[in-house]
Amino acid sequence: MEKKSYGGKILADCLKDLGVNTVFTVPGESFLAALNGLYDHKSDINVITCRHESGAANMAEAWGKLNGLPGVVFVTRGPGACHASIGVHTAMQDSSPMIMFIGQINSKHKGREAFQEVDYHKMFGQPFSKAVFEIKSAKSIPDIVQKAYYISTKDRPGPVIISLPEDILEQYAKYKPIKPIKHIISKITHKKLENLLIKIEESKKPLIIIGGGDWDKDGAKNLENFANNNKIPYAVSFRRQSLVNNNKNCYIGDLSTSVDPKLIKSVQESDLILVVGARLGEMTTSGYSTIKTKQKSKIIHVYPDKKELGKVYKPLVGVKANSSIFSKIICNKKIKNIKWLEWTKSCRENYIQYSNPPKYFSEPDMGKIMLILREKMPKNTIITIDAGNFSGWIQRFWKYTKAKTQLAPTSGAMGYSIPAAISAKISKKNTPVIAFCGDGGFMMSSQELATCNQYKIKPIIIIINNKMLGTIRMHQEKNYPNRKIATDLVNPDFKLMSKSYNAHYEKIKHHKNFLTALKRSLNSNKAAVIEILIDPKQITTRQKLKDLNNK
Repeated sequence: MEKKSYGGKILADCLKDLGVNTVFTVPGESFLAALNGLYDHKSDINVITCRHESGAANMAEAWGKLNGLPGVVFVTRGPGACHASIGVHTAMQDSSPMIMFIGQINSKHKGREAFQEVDYHKMFGQPFSKAVFEIKSAKSIPDIVQKAYYISTKDRPGPVIISLPEDILEQYAKYKPIKPIKHIISKITHKKLENLLIKIEESKKPLIIIGGGDWDKDGAKNLENFANNNKIPYAVSFRRQSLVNNNKNCYIGDLSTSVDPKLIKSVQESDLILVVGARLGEMTTSGYSTIKTKQKSKIIHVYPDKKELGKVYKPLVGVKANSSIFSKIICNKKIKNIKWLEWTKSCRENYIQYSNPPKYFSEPDMGKIMLILREKMPKNTIITIDAGNFSGWIQRFWKYTKAKTQLAPTSGAMGYSIPAAISAKISKKNTPVIAFCGDGGFMMSSQELATCNQYKIKPIIIIINNKMLGTIRMHQEKNYPNRKIATDLVNPDFKLMSKSYNAHYEKIKHHKNFLTALKRSLNSNKAAVIEILIDPKQITTRQKLKDLNNK
């Protein structure tokens, strides 16, 4: 049924038609007509007002990562778009579906460097995002929104930008309801699949690497089934640990910043690597050193975007396919001649040993704290992680058993975990959510505690405080020993800060105090901040600062 209204109302109706039920924003005058359109859908679309555009964009990115549908964010022109760009970068690098609407100047004023004018095609053009659109007329809004939704979720998911000139949002036009466009899924030929299975059977030390952002809600269960039935060891790429059940017998760890040296050795020794969904980026390959770029004879690469196949590593076999669909096809395939049982057993034993904390001699003992969390928190707890050396404690010692319970930026962006935790808690209201961050990262998004207070959102936020920018300090000591500069931090009183946002607060100086503090936080019925004062000399889970300086 055809209707007529102004652009802002048309846009809001399109979002409703596509099933969008949550929008993140820092409101701006440049898209007041769109906000007015959303007013008519207050019972269907939850509009969350954030305290910084970077927080809003990160919330939308986390929403997309968690739900597999585009997270939606509205920001204003110029400064708003610049602030939000970090979330766009994360969505692109993490392959998360996202649509960012940006208010724009009056279309009649374009090209004059009007107030807050930015050319968003130049600012966000590929490879920063998957596509950039600017609305030219109100009647084109349904077609562009529908197309953006499709592009955002097609093949390798990612962010799409839509610029909204304010005069177009006020323009009237006729329009019809829209629906999501169905994806055409690439078919995998029988010949290619058989060739892939033959290559695995011919190998002596096969290994599977699982990663990427195009998995459905069940993660990689079917691929796990194939691996476990055929006793093939499998690891995950950087910050994709919750795609699989870490307690299964063939899981052997994560290729991350806190990677087990024995896992690196296993990847190097493997004579055939089946990569599904992962890009084999710099972090996963330790600077493209774990797998040499010339080792094409050992890689079978399954990826949803044809452009990625051979971009860095030219594979022995390349398969363009959605990760979940490929895994469903291969799920029950049997390898007849298995020669790698001892290899898999050894890889698994290495993982078990590495994922159990050794004895640490400083308090609070983060290894013991992670064991307490593993024992006491439900298996469906969603873990969000910021960027920083502190993340090694979680990546190494937390065990993921449920799909999509890890939200962490593969882009390495600080300030992510608190907005991501808020987004997760809105999406999964009755699921426990814990945000981990360092003191540096906490200060980049702590203002979103006000968002928690406003909307009664109740994550647990754990600050691992070593009073420095730990990752930079580590590299500083490695490369320029005994020349510390710019990495120390003088922090505010986190107790006073938390209380001012109406959040519960706990301070931990010894691991024995952690469990009772955790229980009080969970029972506080509000957002809670737990500050853990760790030894700054314990720079990683494996090293102290003094271990880095051998000169």
